[in-house]
Order: sequence, then structure tokens, then C-alpha cells
Amino acid sequence: MAAMMVATLAVNAQVYVGGSLGFESVKEHKDADALSSFSIKPEAGYNLDENWAVGIQLGFSSIDIDEDNSVSTFEVAPYARYTFAKTGIASFFVDGGIQFISYGSDMKGSTFGIGVRPGIKLAASKKVDVIAKLGYLGYSKDNDDLGGGSAFGLNVNNTNLEFGVFFNF
Repeated sequence: MAAMMVATLAVNAQVYVGGSLGFESVKEHKDADALSSFSIKPEAGYNLDENWAVGIQLGFSSIDIDEDNSVSTFEVAPYARYTFAKTGIASFFVDGGIQFISYGSDMKGSTFGIGVRPGIKLAASKKVDVIAKLGYLGYSKDNDDLGGGSAFGLNVNNTNLEFGVFFNF
């Protein structure tokens, strides 16, 4: 019976890999120096069935705070994904998970968070999906090195928009 369960999971299972890249250059006014940020967030997951998947997103970013200071971050974010609606090539999902961010360079400390992110997946082909995630509803807490602050709420704006490309195996 156990072998039959494992074989069933293996037949229905699909592994996906992909991620997102980000770059931004900002000049606060015409005489200011440009400040830039860069991020890379690879992601891998496993489809348990048509509605459920589990995965992990890793992330690295480098952000200029001002002309003399920058921050680098490393992020680990495991999640469970529930797909709740499908129509044609589009499917809507929500990722629920935890997030750990470690800060380096000119800012030291870490942040822990738990929350959900809604998203949409467009199937470009059987092997390629394009994903967009927007917003975050959850709680986060900084450690004492960052002041010990915390936040709870809904954040839906263009700074929280993420696009990615995923390959299915």
C-alpha cells in the first residue's frame, strides 16, 4: 500500500524551478546621484496535486540607502501554495509561508515574518509558466539589532509586485 502511494505521488508530481530578477535606479531629484537596487530570487517547488504545491524561495538583494550606505540581504521563504481557481491558461493562487531575512553590509540584523501572498499563473506552454505575485498580508518582527519593531497588515502596492518565469519538469 505504501509503495502504491509513493508511485501515485510520483506520477502526479511535477517539479518546477524558476524565479525573478529585479533592478531599479532612482534619482530623487535632477541633481542627485542615482541610487540602485538589485535582487535575484530563485525558487523551486513540487506540485503535490492539482491544487497544492510546496516550495522555497531564496533571495539576495543589494540596496543603496544613500550615496554612502548600502544594505545587502539574504532571504529564505518556504511556502505552501493553494490554487483556488482555474480558467483557460490562467490560475489564481495564494502562497502561505514564513520568511527569514538577514541583513548585512551597513545594516546588521534579521527579520522574521509569516503571511500570505496572492498571485496569478499564466501557462505559456506545458513547460513554461509566467507568475505574478502582488501584495502581502501578514506579520513581521525585526530582531533587537534592527530595533525590535514589528508590523502587521496588508501591503498591496507596486513595490510589492513580483514577476517570475517557471519551468515545469
